[in-house]
Amino acid sequence: MFRMEGRELLHRAMLLKQQSEESEQQLKFVQQQIAELKSFMRTLEELERNKEGEILAPLGKGVYTKAERKDEKLFVEVGANVIVRKTGAEAEKIIEEQIKKFTEVRIQLSAQLEVFREEFKKMLEEVERIKR
Repeated sequence: MFRMEGRELLHRAMLLKQQSEESEQQLKFVQQQIAELKSFMRTLEELERNKEGEILAPLGKGVYTKAERKDEKLFVEVGANVIVRKTGAEAEKIIEEQIKKFTEVRIQLSAQLEVFREEFKKMLEEVERIKR
């Protein structure tokens, strides 16, 4: 009886560990996205304060170029390689919505990880019960 219960418990524990690790990876990704969006928001706010003059414009992968700001509107990718013109305030609103969505996902993932912890705790109690 112990062997069958033990195998089943081990299998459940392995599945739980895998699900937990996947959720933790997703949570790290979401937290990273939130941090990047907040950093970008600060950059946009600084851009709004600096209405004139030169700015450093990112080209990608940590490479920047000096650029002169000649227009109030920004070019914003809204998905599927579609670019639209938005004011700084409009772009900030888009970023705020993205942060809000990622924050909701973070809360869900954190709750899911707590459920996994509780389930694992119950499994440990079950192991103790089987050992007796």
